[in-house]
Amino acid sequence: MGKGIILGIDFSLDFTQIAYLKNDITPTSISVGSADNYQIPTKVCYNSELDEWSIGEEAVSKGRLGKSVLYTGLPKRAYGNMTEESVQVLTVFMSQIIDLAKEYCKVDTIRSVLVTVDDLTPEVAANLEKVFADIGYDESRVKIVSHTESFVCFALNQNSDIWNNKVYMINYDKNSFSLRRMQVMKGKKPTVVNVEEEDLSFIENSIKEKYLVFDADMTNDAIGKLDEALAEFLEQDLQKNVVSAIYLVGQGFYEAEWTHTIKAIIANRRVFMGNNLIVKGAAYAAREFFHLPHLDEFLVACKGRTKLKITMDVRKKERDNTVTLSNIGDYWYKSSSLIECIMDEPTVAQFEMHDIINKKVERFEIDLSDFPKRPSKTTRIQVSFRYLDENKFEITIKDLGFGEFFEATDTTVSRVIDLEELARIEASKKQQEEEAQEETSEDNIEQLI
Repeated sequence: MGKGIILGIDFSLDFTQIAYLKNDITPTSISVGSADNYQIPTKVCYNSELDEWSIGEEAVSKGRLGKSVLYTGLPKRAYGNMTEESVQVLTVFMSQIIDLAKEYCKVDTIRSVLVTVDDLTPEVAANLEKVFADIGYDESRVKIVSHTESFVCFALNQNSDIWNNKVYMINYDKNSFSLRRMQVMKGKKPTVVNVEEEDLSFIENSIKEKYLVFDADMTNDAIGKLDEALAEFLEQDLQKNVVSAIYLVGQGFYEAEWTHTIKAIIANRRVFMGNNLIVKGAAYAAREFFHLPHLDEFLVACKGRTKLKITMDVRKKERDNTVTLSNIGDYWYKSSSLIECIMDEPTVAQFEMHDIINKKVERFEIDLSDFPKRPSKTTRIQVSFRYLDENKFEITIKDLGFGEFFEATDTTVSRVIDLEELARIEASKKQQEEEAQEETSEDNIEQLI
């Protein structure tokens, strides 16, 4: 038996895929049952008569037998509080996935595992880590990331001409019709990779016909109309964006030729179609976390990760300085910090939000006028920072007194910053400014007339 391997698992609603790092460098997809069959139905079956568990195609087959229970929608079981049944079902599934990989690669050890899911939340990460802990993998050997991060890892491991400009990934299957736009923000180190996501489930064509996600029973006429609608949408979108490469992934793109869409996107761009991009991206990500990092110079800003750098103004050695409370590219649910400092005058604490992606810096303050009045540099404070959700963070400042000279009080001040609310306010102001400019232009035209 060979040495242990590093594994990437794409854990999706319909199908699960596995890839391993060949020679710890190159991702290779694992086929199951027959050559080029990489998709394992994400299903588990328990047959009480045989007292037997099965997964994948075998689960589908045995699920038709009497005294069988077929479990589907497995990734959804990792959301929220898991029941004992959910823990058991997921543990069975992942255990047998690990066994399939061992058998295929002829190894007796899986050194590390990275799992990628479509919608990563703190609960999903914690629950899947618990499942793998039950199998025998501690936290140091398991990592959970999003499909978006897998996409980024895959793209950045291609030649630089692929990601020299924006890269699109369009996913179309039974559970998702979405567009991810990836852009490498050049000019600064570390380099920020920004990913925006857009739901395409309700894109409209010129006659306002709407289409939902892929259905295996869709007629050729329906897919043809959707092809026209997607092509129209992309033609307009690509006029506003410079794109180097487009990846078409998902079962839906294998059900028709998508003539209009291909024609709309092919000019001066690299276009790829395939179903194992995400799982190979997971294997690349596993290499980053568990073996040899290749992407140290990049910070990924995407759904589930922070998109701002938050700093606090301080003075160090009599010079103005800043201390970072949260950096761009952190997992928001893990982004927290705790610092202590001494205030010159306990009246106000000043902070900055650095939007590197849009090249903006916004300042805000927290009023400390309710803190005890003391001489300069005799008030020690504790500043704690945490995200409440992906778009909302809280800063709390607490009076710690000053040793034996001044006792700590219960004085505490908190402020919550809602990034979505700030964006709405900014958009409203921008709209008002544009309307004011239009009114001024109309007045000037009337004067000229």
